[in-house]
Amino acid sequence: MTPVIQTKTEGLAPMIDISLINFINSLSSPWPWIAGLWGVVIGSFLNVCIFRIPEGTFFAKSRSYCRSCGANIPFYLNIPLVSYLFIRGRARCCNSKISIQYPLVELLTGIFFVALYIKYPFMMSSGAGSGGLVWHPADFLRALHGALFLCLLLICSVIDFRLMIIPDVISLPMIALSPLIALVHPDLTLKSSLFGVAAGFGIFYGIAWIYVLVRKEYGLGMGDVKLLAAMGGWLGVEAVLPIIFYGSLVGSVVGIGALIASRKVDLKTALPFGPFLALGAAIHLFWTNLMPELLGL
Repeated sequence: MTPVIQTKTEGLAPMIDISLINFINSLSSPWPWIAGLWGVVIGSFLNVCIFRIPEGTFFAKSRSYCRSCGANIPFYLNIPLVSYLFIRGRARCCNSKISIQYPLVELLTGIFFVALYIKYPFMMSSGAGSGGLVWHPADFLRALHGALFLCLLLICSVIDFRLMIIPDVISLPMIALSPLIALVHPDLTLKSSLFGVAAGFGIFYGIAWIYVLVRKEYGLGMGDVKLLAAMGGWLGVEAVLPIIFYGSLVGSVVGIGALIASRKVDLKTALPFGPFLALGAAIHLFWTNLMPELLGL
């Protein structure tokens, strides 16, 4: 695998050029593709979580089943991405339409895993003809942390998008596990993690109550408060404000677009904020130094 280019750049254009070169060089190795395949497979499991966690039926059945007629799905029709394309989005058992959510979640998880490997290439060939592998334990921990973090956020985001809730069964354990994450992560300190939980919870909790006092109605759910606290615990206190900034920016653009595109959406229409927070966290995770680079710091 070609070494990643590390060069101090001035401005956005050179940074994009170098990132593009690194991306192309990384894809010449088989490892990102292997990571992507693992991501697609795990994405299939995430779909199970997305549907069963809100229903409280996670352990109801060990096998995948059709959500329309309840029939068990044979393994050869349950291959991530491939099966959906093969049966053209229709269940073989009852011909009901299969939600596009299934392939989208699987594909997005695969993309996340490829991106994580490119950012943290924890395994690569040692050299031409040597046949050996170079293992980087620290990068493996970073990639593993990022994969688990993004998978949990993806589950929360899709559930929030569908049902306007963020399940406590995910956000609260994430908060509780923050000290352990800090202990095993090569770059995250316990102090930063604990302060991140406090800052994430405190900032959004304060905003929520200010909104209630001013508008006499709830505008920010406690699910968002707990989710941001979990993000702060897993990424550190330094990540809290960037996550809010990126998430609010994207949320504003999407909200304005919805206002323009649909007459059914007005200023009082509730939009799930969890997916935008998750996107802000993903942006910060992959481009932690983006703002300093742009500002030339």
